[in-house]
Amino acid sequence: MGFDETMADIPIPLVLGRLGRLGLAPPLRGFQPGSTETGLAVTAIRGAPASGAEPQYAWDVAWADASRQAAALGADDATAKALSAGAGKPAAGGSRLVASAHGQVLLSWWLPPGSGPDSVRIGPLPYLLEVADAAARQPARVIVLADRHGAAIVAHPAGGQDPPRAFPVPARPGTQPDPHPGRPASLHHGERHLTDSEPESGGGRNDRFIAARVTEAASGVGAHVILGAGDPHVLGAIAEHLPDSLGPVTIVAAGPFARDNDDQPVAEAELSAGLENALRDITATAADDIADLVAASATAADPGAVRGLEAVARQLTNGQVAVLLVAADAADDDAGYYRIGDRPTEFLVGADASAGGGAPVTLESGLAWAALHQDAVVLRLPDRGGVLEGHPVAALLRHGLPRHRA
Repeated sequence: MGFDETMADIPIPLVLGRLGRLGLAPPLRGFQPGSTETGLAVTAIRGAPASGAEPQYAWDVAWADASRQAAALGADDATAKALSAGAGKPAAGGSRLVASAHGQVLLSWWLPPGSGPDSVRIGPLPYLLEVADAAARQPARVIVLADRHGAAIVAHPAGGQDPPRAFPVPARPGTQPDPHPGRPASLHHGERHLTDSEPESGGGRNDRFIAARVTEAASGVGAHVILGAGDPHVLGAIAEHLPDSLGPVTIVAAGPFARDNDDQPVAEAELSAGLENALRDITATAADDIADLVAASATAADPGAVRGLEAVARQLTNGQVAVLLVAADAADDDAGYYRIGDRPTEFLVGADASAGGGAPVTLESGLAWAALHQDAVVLRLPDRGGVLEGHPVAALLRHGLPRHRA
């Protein structure tokens, strides 16, 4: 095995569970690399319009301009017009990426702010590096809102594109009403006031009950990230009963829920900012952990990671890539000859590509395409320093992971 799990400075447990993956929907998964004759793919990015009196009009104009640019670059008319169909309605902040081919929308995705400038690109494959990186930084997660008076649980599927799912927390079976609901928490019976106002039957049952619902919600979306807001004592009591695969609960805002008699309740803006910042920190830490693991595994006797274009291409072709790391300037190396072979994971470079067969592709689009077709996590790094050691790309291999995470 290429990695020693006992290495204390490389945190392993569940690191991939704290990153997301871009799942390929049928129109995208079934797409074949195109050509001028068979139809090229278009990938366009447009930033959300600045606040104004008519944001929808500004949005429509921006995407009409993207369609004109695509047509000027050689896209067929139906594919260029499909960009506007995939744009949807504008939203505050971020950018929309739309990929189209053969007159249909292949992918429509909101990118976070700073993902990239407005652009229109055309080629044999859609350009998916930005969206794959954005998906990696939007893992599935569960948000727990809990105080002494109740709890609410919301599960977010990975990617941030699908609507969240509410998991109601009804009264625990067997609970009894408090005969003196107005008395202060200090007069409640034992520790049971940590998770409910019930006076006699014990808070432990309540925190276990809520933790079971959190576990169910996490299982429903495949989450390994738990974010909490509300009373820290309540959230701590719940966290004690969560499986190791889910913890810890990251508290993003403290205070009661918004109720008529609340004193300084958690504000919606505070909660939203706290959730965004916590998720950014969690995924950044996970990405750093992956980089450390690649650095350690690449030099092992039986390497569990590789660096460099040709080495990564071989592992992509073999379907062995669990995580692909790509420098943001990888496109600067796009002076070679690259192909996608008969299989979408078959990425050919150099002499292998020159032998013919398959479809010619650009470096950036081919790397992402081959990795996503083997359900790899794809991360875009700002430069070639650190773990990349001057290379445009590196990969963590499946046999470089502990068996239970491969």
